[in-house]
Amino acid sequence: MSKIIVALDFNQFEEAKQLIDKTKDLIEYYKVGLESYISCGEKLLNYIQEQGKKIFLDLKFHDIPNTVSSATVASLKYNVDIVNMHTQGGIEMMSNTVKMVTDYCNAKNIKKPKIIGVTLLTSLDLDYMKNHRINFDSTEEYVLHLARNAKISGLDGVVSSPKETVIIKENLGKDFITITPGIRPAYEQLGDQKRVMTPKEAKITGTDFMVIGRPITKAADPQKAVLNILEELND
Repeated sequence: MSKIIVALDFNQFEEAKQLIDKTKDLIEYYKVGLESYISCGEKLLNYIQEQGKKIFLDLKFHDIPNTVSSATVASLKYNVDIVNMHTQGGIEMMSNTVKMVTDYCNAKNIKKPKIIGVTLLTSLDLDYMKNHRINFDSTEEYVLHLARNAKISGLDGVVSSPKETVIIKENLGKDFITITPGIRPAYEQLGDQKRVMTPKEAKITGTDFMVIGRPITKAADPQKAVLNILEELND
């Protein structure tokens, strides 16, 4: 069963708190990204934990191997359940991070979070690849290449659009986690997303997690929005 991760893209703690309070009976995972982390990160992360919920810390680390490894280990103080980095940072960056996180968790006797690699952002498409002279014929081929590097490096899975979930599962195994943003109910506008699917379509691909933000966070009744999505998934 695909799980929903609600994206808390707010710049005020109270707004995020209100959204959590309205949906926490229905939602297990919340995503804290750059906007909310910079605005109210520690306070928000602590509040999510106090509610007994799980955290996807979505900071998309991308730097030299030592910096990313150190930053990821530093993030473990928040007891997050999922962390991520850009796969385009390379195999050395990813594998070093996996080793440092694993060693740290073993030494501290704490649970290791899932380490996930970001492939190609859902706001990007083939035009972006052509403009940057990325030598693959399709976004699917490029995403699979990045996902394969992530698996070689020891990552637990990748963030990719729902358009690539099937090819990733077929080539890298059903146990290799896929987290899919770009989920929009049929009645929602696409906004700045390009490679998107409805929740029901994404579920059919076999994705493990679907990240949903604006269709829930901008809804007049967030709880009703979650219930509508769950009803669609259970049809």
